[in-house]
Amino acid sequence: MNIYKKTIISSLALAVGTICISDLLSPAHSNAGGPPSGKTGSPGDGSNCTGCHSGVATTSAGLITSNVPVTGYIPGNTYTITATIAVAGINKYGFEISPQGTTGTQKGTLVVTNATETKLVGTTAKYITHKSTGTAGMGSKTWTFDWIAPAAGSGNAILYGAFNAANGNGTNSGDQIFLSSLLIQENLSIGISEMVNNSDHWVIYPNPCKEQLTISSILLDNENYNLEIVDVTGKQMKVITNETPYQHQQIDMTDLPNGIYVLIIDSKKGRAVKKFIKE
Repeated sequence: MNIYKKTIISSLALAVGTICISDLLSPAHSNAGGPPSGKTGSPGDGSNCTGCHSGVATTSAGLITSNVPVTGYIPGNTYTITATIAVAGINKYGFEISPQGTTGTQKGTLVVTNATETKLVGTTAKYITHKSTGTAGMGSKTWTFDWIAPAAGSGNAILYGAFNAANGNGTNSGDQIFLSSLLIQENLSIGISEMVNNSDHWVIYPNPCKEQLTISSILLDNENYNLEIVDVTGKQMKVITNETPYQHQQIDMTDLPNGIYVLIIDSKKGRAVKKFIKE
């Protein structure tokens, strides 16, 4: 065999080898160990698993749950997050979740609790996703991890997640993509002492309330006071200024949505802070 023929054969062999390697690294096979970051479907990410897998993403509620109390997260506390996807007849699953604000800002810190099945991705560990050893499941799959709540004043955190129920055909076609999110509110009453100045001088009832909230002062005087009601995000919902002092003052609550609120009472004697529930 002359040198010219050897060169042609070598070139062909190199080309075939390159094609095989490229095929092994194609998107159809490369994400078994976890997708790239930024695929949660959040407004900030603007992308989900359909960027690599064909089909349309379906929004499904309840795929992400937590043990954060209904009153909201306490800044700096650690909570357990559970991600579950269930599709009949499927035995291979994947996911990616990130705690963000509506503009994509990272909220809190993700912590891996099962290093065999999950890992952190992104330059600031903003995302958590599956490993290749964490995809198997008979009809469903569950992953758990921890989330450390952000600093006080960070506001709401939303856990955005994208899930893949793969048909296992070795290609990007035929997989089912689901999007889900979980809103976690900040507990604004934590760190605000119920003993601030004259807090013990005020009583609010009923709590929970429905149509009216009654405010009573056990130290009635002639000083007017101001009332402010904020929701758990810190949004101002109602303000009543220069209120005439009565021993039993009623506030209309019919215009407030059901939820948890903080009542702030300001007078010359100081500030009182009370938490209540509207239902």
